[in-house]
Amino acid sequence: MMLACSPRRNALTSLSSLAALALALAGCSDDGTAASSEDGISSVDAGNDVDESQPTEDGDSATDDEGGTTVGGTTTTSGEEDEGDTQISDPKFDVASMPDSPDICLVPDHIPCDHLDYANEEAEAWGALGLNCPGEFSADVEYNGHYLALYVQEGQIGTHSPATYPVREGEKMVVLSTGDAFDVISPGNGDGDTTLSGNDPGYLPSPMQDDEVSDTETCEDNPDLVGTGDCSNTIFDQFSGTNGAFDYAEMRFSITVPTAVNAFAYNVAFLSWEYPDFYGWAYNDIYIAWLESEDWTGNITFDLQGNPLSLNAGFLDYKDAPNDIDCPLPCDAPELEGTGLEGHGGTQWLETTWPVTSGEEITVIFAVMDIQDNIVDSAVLLDNFRWTCFGGTKGTVVG
Repeated sequence: MMLACSPRRNALTSLSSLAALALALAGCSDDGTAASSEDGISSVDAGNDVDESQPTEDGDSATDDEGGTTVGGTTTTSGEEDEGDTQISDPKFDVASMPDSPDICLVPDHIPCDHLDYANEEAEAWGALGLNCPGEFSADVEYNGHYLALYVQEGQIGTHSPATYPVREGEKMVVLSTGDAFDVISPGNGDGDTTLSGNDPGYLPSPMQDDEVSDTETCEDNPDLVGTGDCSNTIFDQFSGTNGAFDYAEMRFSITVPTAVNAFAYNVAFLSWEYPDFYGWAYNDIYIAWLESEDWTGNITFDLQGNPLSLNAGFLDYKDAPNDIDCPLPCDAPELEGTGLEGHGGTQWLETTWPVTSGEEITVIFAVMDIQDNIVDSAVLLDNFRWTCFGGTKGTVVG
C-alpha cells in the first residue's frame, strides 16, 4: 500500500508539533513515497504468530553495545542529542502492516525455503509445500500415512518440453500417493500397484466426514450448516455403496490466518495408474482437500463437474492410452513423457483459491486414497501454498 506523502516540512517549535509531524509522515521516505525496509520485510509486528526459532540465512536483527538495533544492515541508536538541538530522523515505518480498513488485503512476504537442510523427508515436505519457512507464520503440522506414500521431488517431473509439471515455488514439490510415491512418478520403477498395509481406515479420519450437510443447500447457501458435514456435498457420492478409504495418506496443518489476509491458494495435480483400465468404473482413487474454518467445513478442490479430483475427474486432460468412453485411437499424451504415468493419465497443474477470515485458526487436510480396494496407485502433486487476496470465484481452475 503506497501513501501519497509530501516531503516538505513546516518549521515547528514545540515537541508536540514535532510528534504530530512524525505521525503524519509515518511510512514516508524523503522522496515522498511509502518507505519499507531494504530487504522488503515488514518491520512492524502485526500480532501474528511468526516462527523465529528456525535458522535463517540473512536478515537477522541484533542489538549493539550502544543500545542500537541492527536490521537488514541498518542501525538505529537512542543516544543523547546535542542540547537545544532536537532532531527527528526520517520515519521508516512500513504502514502496510497496519491496515486501516477491513477491505484492505496485504499478503505477507514469503521466501521459499525448500533448499534448506531438513532432519527428515516429512519436515522437508512441509518446506517444499511452502510452510514453516524461517521467520514466517508457523503452522502445526502432521503427516499420517505410510512412509513410502510421501516423497519430495526436486525439479520438474518428466522430460517433456515445455515441462508439464514444473516446480511451482522454490526448488521442490510434494508427491502424496496411495502407493509408493516415487514409483508412481518415476519411469520403469514399479508397476503402479503397491499395497501399503496398515493404512486402510475405511472411514474418513476426523474432522473429515462424507455426510452431506443438506439435500438442497451448501454452507454457502446456509451458514448454519457449517460443522454438520461436508459443506460442498461432494464426498458422499464417492463413498456411497463402497467399503470406504484404503491406502490412505494425508498432510494436515493448523495455522492462524495472518492479519489483513482474506484467502489462501495452492497448486495440485492428480495422476493415476488406474487409467485406462478402470476409467469410468466405480473403483476410484480420489483426492480431498478439507478445510475447517469459521465459514466452511468440507472439500474445497473440485473438477470441472464439481466433484473431488479423481480418476474420473473432468480435468483429466492427459490420457496416454485409448479408452472406450472419450478417447478412441489414436489417444496419446506426449506431456507425460519421462514420467511413470506413460500409458496412463493425469491432470494439468490446477490451482485452488479459497476465502478465509483474518485472524481465525484454520485446519487444512490434503488427503489421497483408494476407494473400495487397495490396488493400483494414484498420486497428487502439491506445491506453492500461499496467502493471497480473494477477488473472484472460489474453487479450482487450471493454473
